[in-house]
Amino acid sequence: MISEKTKSLDRANELASRGLSDEKIINDIIENEKPIPKRLPAELYDKVNYMCRRWMDRIARFEIEYDFIPNIRVLKTVLLCLIESAPVFHSKFIDNHINPYWKVSDYHIDDIFSVRETMNLERSADDFLLQGIPVTSNVQIKIGLFFCEGKCRLCFIFNHMCMDGGGLKSFLNDMFRGYESYMKNGTVSVFYSGKSRAYECVYDDMSEADRKTAKKLFAAVSSKDKHTLPFTKLRETDRKMLVRKKIGADIFEPARLKAKECGATANDLISAAYIRAFYDVSGCDETEKVGISSAVDLRRYIKHPENIGYTNHTAFIPCIVESKGETMADTLKAVAKSTTESKKDKFMGLHGQPLLNLGFSTMIYAQAELITSLGYTNANLSVSNVGAMKPESLAFDSVVPTSVWVGGGAKEKPCAALNVLSYNGDLMLTTCIRGNESDRKMLANFFDRIEENLKLL
Repeated sequence: MISEKTKSLDRANELASRGLSDEKIINDIIENEKPIPKRLPAELYDKVNYMCRRWMDRIARFEIEYDFIPNIRVLKTVLLCLIESAPVFHSKFIDNHINPYWKVSDYHIDDIFSVRETMNLERSADDFLLQGIPVTSNVQIKIGLFFCEGKCRLCFIFNHMCMDGGGLKSFLNDMFRGYESYMKNGTVSVFYSGKSRAYECVYDDMSEADRKTAKKLFAAVSSKDKHTLPFTKLRETDRKMLVRKKIGADIFEPARLKAKECGATANDLISAAYIRAFYDVSGCDETEKVGISSAVDLRRYIKHPENIGYTNHTAFIPCIVESKGETMADTLKAVAKSTTESKKDKFMGLHGQPLLNLGFSTMIYAQAELITSLGYTNANLSVSNVGAMKPESLAFDSVVPTSVWVGGGAKEKPCAALNVLSYNGDLMLTTCIRGNESDRKMLANFFDRIEENLKLL
């Protein structure tokens, strides 16, 4: 029988071989972490996002820019602790067609974190962000720090199977608080704790009656809208691209405050501008009904989301307008009415989840993916809003970012998922697609129309 001393020594050697050199941190990890399993279950949303590989590249993207370069040694140490705390990030996805799982794998921090000086921050960052990560890779997240003349861009790409925007915000919170703690007192209090990544966590804090009701909501709710933006036809020469736009606080903040006066949220405002811009660029008849899908974070049902692991808890709800409306205010009222109806539902976002869970848990995976994909609705028009990100929550050594961007998977046309966040009052828009220069120009015009519609309010 292997002694505890031998196990601790083996674990210390493993951590050192992965690039961790701080003996105190190594000892803290060994003393505080739970035993790490050799395999992890593939959770429901892991499987759903894997199924979606036919419509997107499954890679989520995030970028932060600073007029500053953080302490690279400290950041590397903190990131290594975070990766050790979440073994799904250093695992291979094993699709055995029957019951897929994550195989926890060995790695070195250099497989995940890279640092490079560059003469062109934007190009280097975009090249990094447009990479892919195979499910067979030993790591499922990569982080690049690019610096030039005292400025830097910190870029993240990760397999969307591992976590969503809500999971990313949790990861970032742990990273920045860990960096701050290590700079102050040489400690990082993030260890593997076995926190659940399971979809069922959304039901844990419900009353028994609500839980029973929610688990019977087999019928999905979607906009079932077939409209698309005017993309060009698919070509073999199409390539992945990021299309981005910053709408300044001088435009977005007055519009947001005006929307609030009308009883509409910032998300309603963005959706209304998106819908009007769609009418503008698509040539869709202004009297036609249009529906988009809007992301909702199911962590709303979890009282203490900090007690779950980095995972996916995102669903989509429909937002439908009967027509464009005469003015932006008309469209905003129609959007607010639609979302208000959705919010009246005590179980918003939970419809259809039990059916997905039933399919993926009772059939062998190959069957479940085939059957589910036949009835799965992948929205052509959708908005995913990460929400407001506070400058101080993303600060290194009290230095806040100059800009922040978020992007989702590179979609296959005609899907047009808009990823949004607000930072310091600015609205940051991003779409990642596989297309060509004509598609880029069309999307740039689409974003311009979103801005113009915000001005109209």
